[in-house]
Amino acid sequence: MFFTRVGTIIAYIGLGLGIIRTAMGFYIPQMTDSMSSSTAAAQRYLGSRSPGEVIDQGVVWILVAVALGTLCEISRSRTG
Repeated sequence: MFFTRVGTIIAYIGLGLGIIRTAMGFYIPQMTDSMSSSTAAAQRYLGSRSPGEVIDQGVVWILVAVALGTLCEISRSRTG
């Protein structure tokens, strides 16, 4: 039961971080004038080579969080 609770918390945190990262990947190109400045902003503020890479990483975080959350729900239904 301990790992189910911890896994659920981690899934929620991962989902939140993935959504924030994906949103930032969409936000940075809208706030800059050119592709080179959006690439520079992504490198400076998000640590990635391009906004597209930030979006990809955010989607991966979301998918992993959903998978972990699904496993925790299965564990919760099996134990209790």
